[in-house]
Amino acid sequence: MKLTKVALTVVIVGSMVAVVLGVKFFLASRAGAVKRPVAAGRTFGVAGARVQIQEFTDFQCPACANASTLLHEAMKKEGANIFVEVKYFPLSMHKHARLAAGAAQCALAQNKFWAMQDMIFRTQEAWSLAQDPTDYFLSLARGIGVDDKAMIRCMSDKATELKIDEDVKEGKLLGVNSTPTFFVNGKMAVGGPNFQAALKEALK
Repeated sequence: MKLTKVALTVVIVGSMVAVVLGVKFFLASRAGAVKRPVAAGRTFGVAGARVQIQEFTDFQCPACANASTLLHEAMKKEGANIFVEVKYFPLSMHKHARLAAGAAQCALAQNKFWAMQDMIFRTQEAWSLAQDPTDYFLSLARGIGVDDKAMIRCMSDKATELKIDEDVKEGKLLGVNSTPTFFVNGKMAVGGPNFQAALKEALK
């Protein structure tokens, strides 16, 4: 009888430990603490920097354009202390956001991601009103030295769509539902002002 009670106790305690560990793993994953592959070419800084920043952005989102300016300011000021990774999160309410993400991804293939991102945000009002901004994005790409033919092939490639889908899926798993959403050392900050506050806290 005593052995049965001991065995039962061990099983119960073991189950409780497993549940606790499972919950901790889930919460860590939601907070971005679980390591994920870095998006090569969409990053800035040293991977081991003490402040890790992930940004989920929508190129047709005005708030994202403003937040991008804040992020660039942080990159200039705190370059040695931060590591930045940009993720695509086009919202369904913005009909050209996915195409814009594809244009940025295809510029990335020619090592021009940051320049293309800046141009897309800077001209946001112009291409957002276009019926089909494909040619507009191609002209932006030409202006920064991206090869036209390679850009056209890339923008129609399913692999480009899959890259965007991967980011969207990751964002949803982390609880992202609006843009811009940042994760600063794993802590979610929605919007530019909240990002600035989170960054200031992380740099203390």
